[in-house]
Amino acid sequence: MSKYFALEHFCEPLMGDASYFSKPMFVGLTIYYLNLMRFVLVESEGDREYRGQNFDFDLWNGVLLCTSREHHPSLISQWTTLIPHPVLGKWLYLKMTDLQFESVFQELVECVINNDLRIGIVPGQRKHRKTKIKKNSDKVRKTKRKRKNKK
Repeated sequence: MSKYFALEHFCEPLMGDASYFSKPMFVGLTIYYLNLMRFVLVESEGDREYRGQNFDFDLWNGVLLCTSREHHPSLISQWTTLIPHPVLGKWLYLKMTDLQFESVFQELVECVINNDLRIGIVPGQRKHRKTKIKKNSDKVRKTKRKRKNKK
Protein backbone atom coordinates (compact mmCIF):
# COMPACT_ATOMS: atom_id res chain seq x y z
CA MET A 1 0.00 0.00 0.00
CA SER A 2 1.36 3.44 -0.91
CA LYS A 3 1.92 6.10 1.68
CA TYR A 4 -0.57 8.97 1.62
CA PHE A 5 1.03 12.39 1.16
CA ALA A 6 -1.10 15.21 2.55
CA LEU A 7 0.91 17.77 0.55
CA GLU A 8 -0.29 16.28 -2.74
CA HIS A 9 -3.57 18.21 -2.43
CA PHE A 10 -1.61 21.38 -3.29
CA CYS A 11 -0.96 19.80 -6.70
CA GLU A 12 -4.66 19.40 -7.54
CA PRO A 13 -4.51 22.23 -10.12
CA LEU A 14 -1.97 20.11 -12.04
CA MET A 15 -3.96 16.88 -11.84
CA GLY A 16 -6.40 17.78 -14.61
CA ASP A 17 -3.66 17.50 -17.22
CA ALA A 18 -3.06 14.04 -18.71
CA SER A 19 0.70 14.49 -18.27
CA TYR A 20 0.40 14.67 -14.45
CA PHE A 21 1.52 11.68 -12.45
CA SER A 22 3.23 10.96 -9.16
CA LYS A 23 5.39 8.13 -7.92
CA PRO A 24 7.34 7.28 -4.78
CA MET A 25 10.98 8.36 -4.69
CA PHE A 26 13.27 7.69 -1.72
CA VAL A 27 11.47 9.32 1.25
CA GLY A 28 8.92 11.25 -0.78
CA LEU A 29 6.46 11.48 -3.61
CA THR A 30 7.72 12.83 -6.92
CA ILE A 31 5.38 15.03 -8.97
CA TYR A 32 5.69 15.00 -12.76
CA TYR A 33 3.98 17.45 -15.10
CA LEU A 34 4.44 18.02 -18.84
CA ASN A 35 7.20 15.38 -18.93
CA LEU A 36 9.33 17.07 -16.27
CA MET A 37 10.03 16.16 -12.65
CA ARG A 38 8.76 19.24 -10.78
CA PHE A 39 8.54 18.55 -7.03
CA VAL A 40 9.37 15.93 -4.45
CA LEU A 41 6.97 16.06 -1.51
CA VAL A 42 8.52 14.89 1.76
CA GLU A 43 6.66 14.45 5.03
CA SER A 44 9.05 13.03 7.58
CA GLU A 45 9.71 14.90 10.80
CA GLY A 46 12.68 14.61 13.09
CA ASP A 47 15.72 14.15 10.85
CA ARG A 48 17.81 17.27 11.46
CA GLU A 49 21.36 15.99 11.09
CA TYR A 50 23.45 15.34 8.00
CA ARG A 51 27.15 14.47 7.91
CA GLY A 52 27.69 15.59 11.47
CA GLN A 53 26.01 18.96 10.99
CA ASN A 54 22.81 19.76 12.88
CA PHE A 55 20.10 21.95 11.38
CA ASP A 56 17.29 23.88 13.08
CA PHE A 57 14.71 22.38 10.71
CA ASP A 58 13.59 18.96 9.50
CA LEU A 59 15.52 17.94 6.39
CA TRP A 60 12.70 15.85 4.93
CA ASN A 61 9.51 17.73 5.77
CA GLY A 62 8.41 20.06 2.99
CA VAL A 63 8.83 20.38 -0.76
CA LEU A 64 11.94 19.83 -2.84
CA LEU A 65 11.83 22.03 -5.92
CA CYS A 66 13.46 20.23 -8.85
CA THR A 67 15.61 22.79 -10.63
CA SER A 68 19.17 23.41 -11.67
CA ARG A 69 21.67 25.52 -9.77
CA GLU A 70 21.65 28.19 -12.48
CA HIS A 71 18.06 29.03 -11.50
CA HIS A 72 18.67 29.21 -7.74
CA PRO A 73 19.39 32.97 -7.58
CA SER A 74 16.25 34.04 -9.45
CA LEU A 75 13.99 31.61 -7.58
CA ILE A 76 15.43 32.56 -4.18
CA SER A 77 15.08 36.27 -4.96
CA GLN A 78 11.44 35.71 -5.89
CA TRP A 79 10.70 33.45 -2.88
CA THR A 80 13.08 34.20 -0.03
CA THR A 81 11.81 31.18 1.92
CA LEU A 82 13.51 28.80 -0.55
CA ILE A 83 16.93 27.45 0.42
CA PRO A 84 19.31 24.98 -1.22
CA HIS A 85 18.57 21.59 0.33
CA PRO A 86 21.40 20.56 2.70
CA VAL A 87 21.55 17.01 1.28
CA LEU A 88 20.41 17.53 -2.32
CA GLY A 89 21.98 20.93 -2.96
CA LYS A 90 21.04 20.96 -6.62
CA TRP A 91 17.40 21.40 -5.59
CA LEU A 92 15.71 24.09 -3.53
CA TYR A 93 13.73 23.34 -0.40
CA LEU A 94 10.57 24.86 1.03
CA LYS A 95 10.25 23.89 4.70
CA MET A 96 6.76 22.88 5.76
CA THR A 97 7.23 24.82 9.01
CA ASP A 98 7.74 28.09 7.14
CA LEU A 99 4.96 30.60 7.88
CA GLN A 100 4.53 31.28 4.15
CA PHE A 101 4.64 27.60 3.15
CA GLU A 102 1.10 27.34 1.75
CA SER A 103 1.14 30.57 -0.24
CA VAL A 104 4.62 29.95 -1.66
CA PHE A 105 3.82 26.35 -2.64
CA GLN A 106 0.60 27.49 -4.32
CA GLU A 107 2.56 30.13 -6.26
CA LEU A 108 5.12 27.51 -7.31
CA VAL A 109 2.34 25.22 -8.54
CA GLU A 110 0.92 28.16 -10.51
CA CYS A 111 4.35 28.73 -12.06
CA VAL A 112 4.44 25.07 -13.10
CA ILE A 113 1.00 25.43 -14.72
CA ASN A 114 2.39 28.41 -16.63
CA ASN A 115 5.40 26.27 -17.59
CA ASP A 116 8.03 28.37 -15.81
CA LEU A 117 11.18 26.79 -17.23
CA ARG A 118 13.09 27.35 -13.99
CA ILE A 119 11.00 24.66 -12.30
CA GLY A 120 11.49 21.11 -13.48
CA ILE A 121 14.17 18.76 -14.72
CA VAL A 122 14.21 16.02 -17.31
CA PRO A 123 13.82 12.80 -15.29
CA GLY A 124 16.72 10.41 -15.33
CA GLN A 125 19.25 12.87 -16.71
CA ARG A 126 22.37 13.32 -14.67
CA LYS A 127 25.36 15.42 -15.36
CA HIS A 128 28.27 13.04 -15.60
CA ARG A 129 31.41 13.99 -13.79
CA LYS A 130 34.63 13.84 -15.66
CA THR A 131 36.56 10.85 -14.40
CA LYS A 132 40.09 11.45 -13.33
CA ILE A 133 42.64 9.40 -15.21
CA LYS A 134 45.21 7.87 -12.95
CA LYS A 135 48.84 8.39 -13.84
CA ASN A 136 49.46 4.66 -14.11
CA SER A 137 46.43 3.92 -16.29
CA ASP A 138 48.45 4.18 -19.53
CA LYS A 139 50.99 1.69 -18.17
CA VAL A 140 48.20 -0.73 -17.27
CA ARG A 141 46.68 -0.49 -20.76
CA LYS A 142 50.07 -1.09 -22.41
CA THR A 143 50.68 -4.12 -20.18
CA LYS A 144 47.27 -5.59 -21.10
CA ARG A 145 47.98 -5.10 -24.81
CA LYS A 146 51.34 -6.86 -24.51
CA ARG A 147 49.69 -9.83 -22.77
CA LYS A 148 47.05 -10.10 -25.52
CA ASN A 149 49.73 -9.99 -28.21
CA LYS A 150 51.75 -12.79 -26.54
CA LYS A 151 48.78 -15.20 -26.62
